[in-house]
Amino acid sequence: MRNDMIKTSGTNVELDPALIGVEWLAGCVEKLCDHIVYESPSTFSEKYRYLGASVSPLPGPMSFRINPYMREIVDCFDMRSPFREVNLKKGVQVTYTTALETVLFYVAFFRKIVSAMYVTADNELAATRIENNFIPMIQDSIFRYKIMSRDLSSTRKTGQTKKQIQWEGGGYLIPAGAKNPAKARQIAILAMLMDEIDGWPDTIGKDGDPVQLFTDRVSSFWSSGGKILRGSTPLIKGSSKIEKEYLRGDQRKYLVCCRHCNASQELRWDGRNKETEQKYGFNWDLDDGQLVLDSVRYECRECGHAHYEHDKEVLLDPDEGARWEPTARPVDPLVRSYHLPAFYSPVGLQPWSKNVSLYLEAFDPVERRVKDANKMQIFYNNVLAEPWEILGDKIRFRFVSGHRRAVYRLGEIPNKWAVEYAGGPVLLLTCTVDVHKEFLAVAVWGWARDMRSFLVEYRHLEADNCEDESSPVWEQLREIIEEYEITADDGKTYSVALTLIDAGFANATVTSFAAQWASGVFPILGRDRTARMQKIQEFREFKTQAGYTGFKILVDHYKDRMAPVLRRDWSEERGEQKPYHFNAPIDISDKALKELTKEAKREKIDERGNRIMYWYRPGNARNELWDLLVYGQASVEIIAWSICTQQFGLETIDWSDFWNYLEQGQFFS
Repeated sequence: MRNDMIKTSGTNVELDPALIGVEWLAGCVEKLCDHIVYESPSTFSEKYRYLGASVSPLPGPMSFRINPYMREIVDCFDMRSPFREVNLKKGVQVTYTTALETVLFYVAFFRKIVSAMYVTADNELAATRIENNFIPMIQDSIFRYKIMSRDLSSTRKTGQTKKQIQWEGGGYLIPAGAKNPAKARQIAILAMLMDEIDGWPDTIGKDGDPVQLFTDRVSSFWSSGGKILRGSTPLIKGSSKIEKEYLRGDQRKYLVCCRHCNASQELRWDGRNKETEQKYGFNWDLDDGQLVLDSVRYECRECGHAHYEHDKEVLLDPDEGARWEPTARPVDPLVRSYHLPAFYSPVGLQPWSKNVSLYLEAFDPVERRVKDANKMQIFYNNVLAEPWEILGDKIRFRFVSGHRRAVYRLGEIPNKWAVEYAGGPVLLLTCTVDVHKEFLAVAVWGWARDMRSFLVEYRHLEADNCEDESSPVWEQLREIIEEYEITADDGKTYSVALTLIDAGFANATVTSFAAQWASGVFPILGRDRTARMQKIQEFREFKTQAGYTGFKILVDHYKDRMAPVLRRDWSEERGEQKPYHFNAPIDISDKALKELTKEAKREKIDERGNRIMYWYRPGNARNELWDLLVYGQASVEIIAWSICTQQFGLETIDWSDFWNYLEQGQFFS
């Protein structure tokens, strides 16, 4: 290396960035590290790392002016830093790989004696990352000749194999795959780098959670400076590993300052200022439906000032007020966590217009609907750096409200109309009850042939405490069960044939109440979906501790059945309704019908580690009518099962015989 490429001042040695190039890489300054004291991984890398064109779209000497938000993250791995865990929930193109390499660069060529492990989804992928990223990083630095075998007696050993890289000082790096955890049980590691953990399997045979397995490898060095980096783009809500680790930390957000009013704020896709009601976040213009790329801007939360792509460098600059800010109290003060969406990507990598284009491919902002769920997940994961909540198509109110029938009101049964459009008159009534602390939700259902349903009554019986057996609501319910009577428009009179009461809440009270009847009133409990290979059993009997009969209901199975029915469009011009069709009275309130729309499908992992879909109710959303409808479906099947097995001597339900039996005998009217 030429002398004019090196500047010296006392014990400090600096390389002139303007002169760095091929000649800088050609030589080796053997004793350079012996004369320099570095304060952090970031300063060390800025002085000695060179990013080659083969590994970086922004080649040249390493500089955190490009990605200033990464400086604090990598400096958590300073040997004097107290922090032990760093969890980064990230989008794409935020220079995460460069940061991960920076940590390794510091570990290998400054700390030297450190044992490190790089872990990703499998061994092959880990080896590929080492070959394509880490090795070029070393070769592009002046430390390329520091890779050497610890066995100094052999000149044939280079210190670099597919299974391990060794360097001067005795330290080494082992690549490993999360699917192949055998290595993790054998070695204690001081620096653990876990990459894209959301792509790891949930469990590995008898070894259990691979994230915990590799975390445990650092425990031997915990008191002497062991460090862990977990980084990943999140995938699925409820099972995201990086989301779980992120929530353990202090959940830091990178704040920027508005160039007009200097208000400090996190970049968010969209939002509304609670004080001014003004919308803020990303905005854009369309020309004949096409995105105008140069129009994409970020509008300030406080003043609405528009910031464009060319403003990004200033927005991200710490000298202009940008900084990391914690937003939560960590479970352990030694744990830090960071959230870094893709719109923080440096100038020259992923522009804001690319983020908007992906959004518009996935979502229609005018109709407020998802156009492509797969692309919407990619947008959430890669741009927002948030896990995607897998939901089935939600039951929308505009579909449900279309089930109102102008021919009847609450407390009426439109049999003349049902004969023409519902396959025949109502054949029986059932009652279903959802129990809450302060009220009973009670529905009376009329059932025509082929499970076509009519909502006849819907009431909330208010109480101070429904767990109290002496509460007046139980006497009100008794009157409905025993005395409710209604006459249809064709003169037929009906009473309640069967009542099912949810015993998930106030179990003892419900069970005691139902036990007053020898039959016809039963407690019910919801139960989980069966395993994939098991036969579906929609309901089954159980015995209470006192010996009374109840039923366990496979609630999600009935909801899967009824969801497409509620989305089904029908009008009288189409003729007879299809089986299972739902009808509501014209005067049912919007509030009540909206209870049919609150839930959506979501993914979870069961106790066996299987991913399954289930119906999810957000927060305390009111969904009583939805539950009562599926209980009503079960009530008819319980009656059909009882008649077919006891009256006909069959082993299962014969639906044709069952409906014919009701029509001929008119047993419930």
